Amino acid sequence: MCLTLARAAPVAAVCWFFAATPATVDAQHADTVTDTLRLDLAAARRIGLASSPVLQAAQAGVASALGTRRQAGAYLFNPNVELKLSSLIDPGDLGKFEGILTQEFEWAGQWGLRKSAAEYGVAVAEGSANEVARRTVLAIDAAFFQAVVAAHRLEVRMLGLDLTDRFQEAVRIQAREGKASTLEVNIAQIEFGRARAAERGARSALRVALVELARTIGLPPDRPIVTVDAAPGGPDPRALDPDSLLVLALATRPDLRAIEAAMARAEANRRLVSREAIPNLRVAAVATRGAVGEEVLWGLRFGFLVPLWNANGGLSDQWRGEAERAQAQRDAIELAVRADITSALEVYRSAWDELEAFERDVRRPARANQQLLQTAYDAGRMDLPTVMLLRTQLLEAELGYWDAWLSERMALASLQAAVGEIEDGPTSGR
Repeated sequence: MCLTLARAAPVAAVCWFFAATPATVDAQHADTVTDTLRLDLAAARRIGLASSPVLQAAQAGVASALGTRRQAGAYLFNPNVELKLSSLIDPGDLGKFEGILTQEFEWAGQWGLRKSAAEYGVAVAEGSANEVARRTVLAIDAAFFQAVVAAHRLEVRMLGLDLTDRFQEAVRIQAREGKASTLEVNIAQIEFGRARAAERGARSALRVALVELARTIGLPPDRPIVTVDAAPGGPDPRALDPDSLLVLALATRPDLRAIEAAMARAEANRRLVSREAIPNLRVAAVATRGAVGEEVLWGLRFGFLVPLWNANGGLSDQWRGEAERAQAQRDAIELAVRADITSALEVYRSAWDELEAFERDVRRPARANQQLLQTAYDAGRMDLPTVMLLRTQLLEAELGYWDAWLSERMALASLQAAVGEIEDGPTSGR
């Protein structure tokens, strides 16, 4: 894929952009005890592409186009044999016969144009199938990342529940020792109830996300799945050159390849129907004998149809219109590709910056505070409201980080889909 941009500059960042392929985990590597399928992104893609009914329908269209191409390579006109035996009608004509072998020939290049149109038809079907695969991959990526984030959000909620439980127990102990008020006990109890409800909601959200992931990749909804993160994260968007990405997109986007093939097919069909207005040549070898014992006479006959009533003018106009329509669609798709690359790269840059800032300025300090919370409270150096505030900040920092992570992952997936890359893809961890 990098070689396709060998003449574009700069391309080093683009090549690295698509170089990393996440480690694969196949279905046969599932846990043999629990039958839990451990999926990374590459395995989810592979299973989803293999089971997608929409993609299977598109691939059936390719098979149909291949059959059309094969048929187009067969010559349309078989030889025609005629034999006239007069003796079957009049016994006095015993031995009299006439035999004719006729072959019709296309001599204006129709056969080659027919094969060319069928070849372009295969390219249209293949481009359409690849476009379905591109969109399917993006849907799989979205479902996979949603499931990954749902799993991490559950981990955060479980952490919050554990912290709140320990704080509640500490408040109860202090209340028995006369160091905490009933109000503080009630606050701790309320916070514990809220944390437990949030944990249950996160657990339910994870189940829903896994069911959606299973549906997207074509697995039963009750199949146990565990998503496996992969590292490293995506490339620094500052190293990505938009012009190189655009060149790559214009060279590889399957919807562009399909519509360009449709343009060529329409033009080939237009030329074909114009040539079909030229009459085919009919050549016949004739053998005749007047009676038994007479010499057999050999001769040739030539003929052609006169296109008096039908010269394929309507069909020619039809295919000319198809070519013009395909050209307009191609122009529209190219405009969309240019807009997709520009907007997707901008969204990715913004999401990347947000994730970097969240990790540096929010998540790391909050995690550092996590180690101090329980110790400080137990030592009496921090009151309960402050502890609850810091705990909330910690949880919000973790949840906010995974929201930013999801935005960055989705932005990178959208950028890669806009470029048209469907074999390798964004990794699922950072």
